[in-house]
Amino acid sequence: MKPFSRVVALDNNQEDLDAIVRALGRAGYSAIPYLFDVGEFVPPITQPCAGLRLIFSDIHLTPTSSINGVDHAATIGNFLKQIVPTGPYGVIFWSKHEADEHKIVGELISRAPDIGFNLPVFFGFMDKNKVGIGHPELEVDYELFGKLIYGEISKSQSLSIIMNWEERILLAATQASNNLFQVIKNTPGVEGDSVSEEWLNLLTFLSQEAVGKTAAISNASGALDNALLPVLEDQLRAQPSSTEEIDNPICEKLSAMGDLKLKLSASIDRASLNSFYLVEDFETGRAQPYNFRGVISKLNDDPGNFISDHFGADWREVLYKEFIVNGETIAINEELVGRASPCLISLSAECDEVQGKIPSHRYLLGVIFDTADIKSFLRGGQPTRAALQNIGIIKVGGTAKCMLVSCRRFTSEHSVRFSLPITPIARLRRNTLEEVIHHYTTHARRPGVMRFH
Repeated sequence: MKPFSRVVALDNNQEDLDAIVRALGRAGYSAIPYLFDVGEFVPPITQPCAGLRLIFSDIHLTPTSSINGVDHAATIGNFLKQIVPTGPYGVIFWSKHEADEHKIVGELISRAPDIGFNLPVFFGFMDKNKVGIGHPELEVDYELFGKLIYGEISKSQSLSIIMNWEERILLAATQASNNLFQVIKNTPGVEGDSVSEEWLNLLTFLSQEAVGKTAAISNASGALDNALLPVLEDQLRAQPSSTEEIDNPICEKLSAMGDLKLKLSASIDRASLNSFYLVEDFETGRAQPYNFRGVISKLNDDPGNFISDHFGADWREVLYKEFIVNGETIAINEELVGRASPCLISLSAECDEVQGKIPSHRYLLGVIFDTADIKSFLRGGQPTRAALQNIGIIKVGGTAKCMLVSCRRFTSEHSVRFSLPITPIARLRRNTLEEVIHHYTTHARRPGVMRFH
């Protein structure tokens, strides 16, 4: 199992480290402690800590460079490089020497590119003397400690908001699991040693019923997701509203706008934002096989006569007759044909798997094209034919592209072997795929999917 914690603590003094971990625990933060001892981190860092949002660290981790802090910054920067995964986080220093904080922060900011770590969204500071850490004869003021932590985290309202949201997700998942476990606990005759086995049997049964036995064997985690995520989402939405909503920075920012709506910042890349909601680009993540539900695949460099064999005409003709505005009546532009790339979108057949039929996979035909060519494919911002679904401007291979999907042009594959000359490049997210499938069956747009223009 990968190391997972929202909080880690770093110090070169075992007593101080133990004290800060106890204080964090009393304040509601379960932390993984790391001791910096003789130039090594203990325990050794084998991989980044998943879920990490806060790092508490002493400033002086080495006995040298008490003046300029270069060695301290190098040690802390190296720790951040190893322990921080991709994602926002904050660093809170604790020390008895507040004056040295600015030196260390300045060194970290200036040396971050050379050391190779991502800077935190905020730096905070807490004085050990104020809460009694590091003084054996003094008691730690845990209540004050908790208030100081809250005050430091509030320096980044966005991180505070996302941490609260992640906590709600975790609590909803925990509550959903607890409710399901009560089904076992409330069953007469299930007690003692049999509880764990019956619990496993129930989870296995739900996984099988969610996607079918064959699919559950090949992807047990995904099967359990299908079984429990609907309850988790319902549990999340059923959570009572917080009494602190009135102080939420989001409420304050929107209220300050008066009758106006907040506009998307011009600095935000709309293609990247669309990709966040609409697709998963495999360039930065792990790829799925091309027959996985919702996967977008491109043709390999030498696909032979794949398009003509599966769609009844060569790519030039299919492109113009299916996707181009007035394509039946205008002359073919060979340069446009070369810039537009065909793709396939996989629709897996869960119903076949659940009913014990031979699994079949249907692949809708789509086209990926440059944003500069958008006028050839859209009229008034809409596709020229009702059977086309406009996915929008998204990031594919790290580059902004436009994508259209035909909901009437498709091919199928009835073998579990991979035989099509295609390579997965991205995946439509669930809501986007459901919109395409709805359009595939009705040629009508399904509301509820966000796009940014």
